[in-house]
Amino acid sequence: MKLPHLRDKQVLAFKQVMECGTVSGAARRMLIAQPGVTRLLKQLEHDLGFHLFERVRGRLIPTPEARLFHREVQRVWTGIDHLRDTARRIREREVGGLRISAMPLLGMTFLPDVLAEFAPAHPDTRIELATFRSEQVVEDVITQRSDLGFAIVADNDDRVNSERFRLDSLCVLPNRHPLTARERIYAEDLHDQALICFEPQDPLRRALDGLLEETCIQPRRWLEVSLALQAARLVARGAGIAILDPISARAFGGDSLTLRPFEHNLGEDFALLTPRDQPLSRLARDFVAAFRQGLEQATSIPLQAAERPA
Repeated sequence: MKLPHLRDKQVLAFKQVMECGTVSGAARRMLIAQPGVTRLLKQLEHDLGFHLFERVRGRLIPTPEARLFHREVQRVWTGIDHLRDTARRIREREVGGLRISAMPLLGMTFLPDVLAEFAPAHPDTRIELATFRSEQVVEDVITQRSDLGFAIVADNDDRVNSERFRLDSLCVLPNRHPLTARERIYAEDLHDQALICFEPQDPLRRALDGLLEETCIQPRRWLEVSLALQAARLVARGAGIAILDPISARAFGGDSLTLRPFEHNLGEDFALLTPRDQPLSRLARDFVAAFRQGLEQATSIPLQAAERPA
């Protein structure tokens, strides 16, 4: 069977009529006369081999076939818009733009702080920071919608370049908690404590569960939360103690919390992702340098020797 020969202007006329509901509305959007839209629709129906509209009491009513076809037109149009957006980003990157995609852990607190220091030195540069789930960050870097990505990745992906970083753990305590007298917190210090933790599927929670099971430690009470901000606020109100990554602990801690190094390494890896076949621009390299410096400062923990609690 011969495939329909579709012309862009015909499909555009159909799309505009479906969205406006009238030929006159579509004509105004397309800046052409109404008979021109009608002609384009008739040509499209001829090429497709089925009717798109029925006229009922002076109104155009889409046929079931038109609604099915419109769904595909919308899907394709979204893809075309995505291509235009990709072309724009590539063009802007060539003249100094920078787009960064990041998982919430970094994108909500840490990277904005880095950008606040970085952006004033590049006043004429367009910089974008988007926050997505790690899966979307990886996809953005693979398709080069982003110059840099920060994500939690389980395995190496040969479609991107990646460099891994590890975040150690801090114990977050209310200021007047007895454990603030210690310079370092151990697993046994969590025994009989009210412990605020993440949901069971969270990597940090899984690591903590494994440590407590291995050491036969039993907290007095569990409080589950989804976000580090929630955990920090509960600790600040004296509801318990929590184990957090240093970035979240410092971002949400404030003056009402005390931070202590946690002896056991529960931290999770995250990766700095860059496109496999696209050399980094000078601007991207400068930002990576600023990121490294900021990460070193944000995760530095005093490592004074501490006596093991009795």
